[in-house]
Amino acid sequence: MRLIAGGCAFLGALGLAACAIPGREVASPTSYPPSLVTVEQTEGQSGRVPLVTIETPVSAADYKGPLAQAVQAAEARKPDVAFDVLAAVPPNGTPTHQADAADGITPDATAVAEAIARDGVSTDRIRLGAVVTVSNVPPAVRVYVR
Repeated sequence: MRLIAGGCAFLGALGLAACAIPGREVASPTSYPPSLVTVEQTEGQSGRVPLVTIETPVSAADYKGPLAQAVQAAEARKPDVAFDVLAAVPPNGTPTHQADAADGITPDATAVAEAIARDGVSTDRIRLGAVVTVSNVPPAVRVYVR
């Protein structure tokens, strides 16, 4: 999703003050903001907030652009940044059920890790894994920076 700021002349005529220079674009790292519940649960579990959360099932067309932008932004802040790509599953059932659920979305997590590598990140800076969430959130692929 791209947000385009502009129309200052029109807004100025209306007397509205806050606007950007026409033509300036602000890129969003996700197509929608994460819910506060998701952020709180993730922080409570790991102490970290994911750079990107991609709900499964995954369609590459839906996440490749925003993922590439997020990876570039992370590398701009820290050139040697490393990424943890985790298959996150809810704590339903037995540990065997949880492992099966993680196995079910591992191909999606692998595809996300491969997309990060195609964006120019060395594979030695990408770790793939799985995590059981602290509450019932939908299965997702979470990308963390370290």
